Amino acid sequence: MGRVDPFIRELTSDEPVLEWFGMTIVEAHAGMATITLTVDPQQVNGNRMAHGGVVFALADQAFAMAANTVLRYAATADATIQYLAPSRAGDLLTARAHTTYHDERRAVVDVEVVAADRVVAIYRGTARATRRA
Repeated sequence: MGRVDPFIRELTSDEPVLEWFGMTIVEAHAGMATITLTVDPQQVNGNRMAHGGVVFALADQAFAMAANTVLRYAATADATIQYLAPSRAGDLLTARAHTTYHDERRAVVDVEVVAADRVVAIYRGTARATRRA
């Protein structure tokens, strides 16, 4: 495992969705993050391609980890994704996120999801600071 910001370790210490999807945080620090997932046979659709929701969830997780390294307790304000190529059961998907802008209330993060040598999807999200109760 690479470098993971202590805040990210704390934030994800009780996040069961990571295990449920089969995601691994490879690194998350200084406005960037890398998250992986091997597509499970139960995560494909009727076309035998990874379900778009699984690809989106992976990109969104990388986005969240990158955003939360620069903006504590950030939440998604908006997100878009473009699916560029299919992936299939057994493919290792890697989502690489990097923060392109941030101030004290917002962060914009771009994410590229790849499988081997092909780009599967491109995601862009905006995070907003939230208040902790």
